[in-house]
Amino acid sequence: MMVPQPNVCAAIYAVMTPHPLEHEDHVAMPMEFLLRLRGSSDLGMQRLRKRPFQFLIRAESDTSGARAMAFETRITALQLAEAHDGVVIDMLLPRVVEHGSAATSLSNASQWFVFEYDADENGHIMTHGLDQFGLPELHSFGVPAAQRAMYDAVLTGIAFRLIDEWPAQDPVGPATITLRDIAYGFGDPAASSTPNDRSVDVTLAYDEDEHELRVTLHDDPATSLFQK
Repeated sequence: MMVPQPNVCAAIYAVMTPHPLEHEDHVAMPMEFLLRLRGSSDLGMQRLRKRPFQFLIRAESDTSGARAMAFETRITALQLAEAHDGVVIDMLLPRVVEHGSAATSLSNASQWFVFEYDADENGHIMTHGLDQFGLPELHSFGVPAAQRAMYDAVLTGIAFRLIDEWPAQDPVGPATITLRDIAYGFGDPAASSTPNDRSVDVTLAYDEDEHELRVTLHDDPATSLFQK
């Protein structure tokens, strides 16, 4: 089954500043524990507490324009924050955006999503954030605890490919994820020279009921990717 394309994709950012801007918004803020859970740093939280004034930036697009919309909206929010000693919160994750406007990159997939793990250690890994591009989230099952970091890496490589190729290419079916894909997904400056001959084979299956892409790995990522 092919992945359906939503009619509307959205981005929402809160620019938090020490002084009010042209107007003040009053949308409920995410709880601190959730911001921390989604990867916000101690420094990011400290800066956020000292910036009580909120200015929202919102945008919408169809799927074909979602990449450009997501990028341009984040750049706008970050540049406004940089001009006013502010902090940016991606309200859809939610997470403090801790890179600057100049470092923002669609290739660096890790800037655009977070991982969620099941609380009872059943080996589920799921992304959260790809929906801003009109994509389903990725979901992998039965991941051994000792291999979580390896699976995280593979899913980050998949996310890089999805953001780059969607919606021109439907993601359902077999795919090969290379070490270079993973390097790009993590924003590695040396990604272009990362070996492209180490890879894992995966299958992505669309679950219509859960609106997610279920990921099956056919190789051991530790062996296939990281051992010569």
